[in-house]
Amino acid sequence: MNRLDIGMPVRSKKQTPGAEATDKERLRVNDLLIGLDDVSFNKFAKRCEFIPFNKGDVLLEEGASLDFTYLVIKGRVRVVQRDEGNVDIVYREIYEGGWFGEIAAFDKGRRTAAVHAMTDGVMAAMPRAVFLNLILEQRQIAVKVLESLAGVIRSSNRRFSEVSSYSGVQRVYLRLLEIAESDPMDDSVLIIDNMPSHVQLANDAMTSKEAVARAISQILQENVAKRITGKLKITQPDTLKRLATQV
Repeated sequence: MNRLDIGMPVRSKKQTPGAEATDKERLRVNDLLIGLDDVSFNKFAKRCEFIPFNKGDVLLEEGASLDFTYLVIKGRVRVVQRDEGNVDIVYREIYEGGWFGEIAAFDKGRRTAAVHAMTDGVMAAMPRAVFLNLILEQRQIAVKVLESLAGVIRSSNRRFSEVSSYSGVQRVYLRLLEIAESDPMDDSVLIIDNMPSHVQLANDAMTSKEAVARAISQILQENVAKRITGKLKITQPDTLKRLATQV
């Protein structure tokens, strides 16, 4: 049985000697397990396999069968699904401390989306039976899992509502407004300190790179925003909000 068949990553590198102790320390403060007493933590941690990954790795393919729940103990991953138009729909990003694969642990279903590594990192693979025992034995962890699933459902509903209500260009503007922050030098202006690439914006807004290019070009030409090295300053936030939501 290959790694994909048992729900393990498509590609991964071998763990370096001495790294397991550090990874176990990171696992100790994972959001799912934090708060466990030492005995309970060690009981579950010893059943996990630590799996390093590289930026760009496809960790899990869409359609893979899963026998594991994965806890991200270092780095960041993205859950995506490719639609009929060959556009990657980004469901969520999972950062250090998060986890994924819990739905398949409950229903034994196959992956409905792929998981891509956005940075180098490490994840801990917890066998399905171990994860279910954890849920049954630790009520506070069961609550965390339910809260996480509720958040995923709410986020998915919001994003699919945006797809049905707004054009691709408008969804780009909504995403820009979502990640922008008030300029500390001028609270009438918004600023994006680390401007995402067109590819990332297209994924986040569930649209094409061409739509992103059109959207950015429009607000630059109309002086709604201006570029500063690596940043985007939104000088007319109200105008951008109008462009994002007008029918």
